[in-house]
Amino acid sequence: MIRILIAGIFSAGFSYILNKLMLTKLGDRALIVLIPFIEEMAKSTAAIVLKTNFIGVHFVFGCIEGIYDYIYSNKKIGKWAALASVISHTFFGSVTFLIYTTTQRALLGILVAWIFHSTWNWYITNKI
Repeated sequence: MIRILIAGIFSAGFSYILNKLMLTKLGDRALIVLIPFIEEMAKSTAAIVLKTNFIGVHFVFGCIEGIYDYIYSNKKIGKWAALASVISHTFFGSVTFLIYTTTQRALLGILVAWIFHSTWNWYITNKI
């Protein structure tokens, strides 16, 4: 359990720093392609390095992002953004885990989750 928490916290902190840098350099277009890749790579790499549960790490990451969303989002949507963060990141972790355990190819799992994550971010930024 402690390795799940460490991996989730580390990947969230690492992603936060890189995401801020990418948003500063590239603006909102980083939200669709680059940031989902950074996050999926960070979460899954941390899970692999610490030999811990993919879904758990993604869930912890989603909780941390959810807290951030709740605090910094518009109060009208903050709780829904937080819930969406937890659910979506847990889903991305499930996708990664399923592909990885089926194929024994972590990178393939990360890439498939990245596609789902990028699609989700595109939808959220363009449709809502």
